Amino acid sequence: MLHPPSPMPRIAVLVLSAIGAVVALAADPAPPAASAPPRLSLPQEFPQIEGYGSVVALPEAGERPRIGGRVVFDTTAAAPAGKPNRGLESAARLVNLYAKEGLAASRPQIAVILHFNATPAALVDAAHDRAGGGSNPNRELVEKLLANGVEVWVCGQSVIRGGHALSDILPGIKVAHSAMVFNLNRQQDGWATLGVY
Repeated sequence: MLHPPSPMPRIAVLVLSAIGAVVALAADPAPPAASAPPRLSLPQEFPQIEGYGSVVALPEAGERPRIGGRVVFDTTAAAPAGKPNRGLESAARLVNLYAKEGLAASRPQIAVILHFNATPAALVDAAHDRAGGGSNPNRELVEKLLANGVEVWVCGQSVIRGGHALSDILPGIKVAHSAMVFNLNRQQDGWATLGVY
């Protein structure tokens, strides 16, 4: 009487094949290390606000800057230690984009509202230092934005909730009752909002 063949040889072959595949994968050389990202091939420029908000010329790009408009940079992002706030830097970049296009006099109205983690960007050096940040790296940028007609606001609720006084705010920065009220009012007045979170 013939017996069916034992499944053991087939299982052994499968196990050995799997082991062989694992060994082959382990023997493959490691992929080459990722190369550094390519450097910008176009020069960075600061046509209006020197040192902040760099731009590059892109004459072939679509969606060109238009005359007019109103925009709020709704900014809650904290900046890395010693670096300018991204919302303030973005406002500088928009100013520079329009200046690069020869539209400095007809660019959009620009406002920045600082709140939540971005609140320290609005503080004078002493208050910024008390909050553990040393001197405020945003002071010069705020001065340049104000000199170029950009409104800079801070949420009063965030200032007080952060343990600061309204007198701790950098000169020229305006205090909004709250960022929510500010954003609601500006949107009702036709301002676009760009979030910097």
